[in-house]
Amino acid sequence: MIGFEAIAHHNGWAAAATGACIVFAGLATLSLIISQLHKFIALLDRPPKSKVEVMADDKPQAPPQPQCPLNLDLTVSRFEPLIDELDPEFDLADLYVLAKKYHLPHPHLSIRCLLDSGALQPLGDGIFRFAKPEADQQ
Repeated sequence: MIGFEAIAHHNGWAAAATGACIVFAGLATLSLIISQLHKFIALLDRPPKSKVEVMADDKPQAPPQPQCPLNLDLTVSRFEPLIDELDPEFDLADLYVLAKKYHLPHPHLSIRCLLDSGALQPLGDGIFRFAKPEADQQ
């Protein structure tokens, strides 16, 4: 006996159907688990809040003020330590590299603000020096 007769005689069709059903059920279960995994991980990430924390959270909090790169005082206070690391006369690209190194927000816009305010004075050939803005000198 060979071929389809042998398969039918030894319950091969039933075994094949059972195997396909088992594989399909396993894959469906696995996809369900993966699709809900983010909810389980979120439970592990955040420990439950105590009653004191829940009561403290009921008070409305003022939203934090955005750190605007056009705020000259804030920009100068952020860039002064970087400029202290450089020579008194420095290349603007070096200042930009330091701003990126220390992860300052909006380095291009901040440097432009410093240029427009007169805090960075061009000396020619891409060389600049830092001078306190007029508002700080008074």
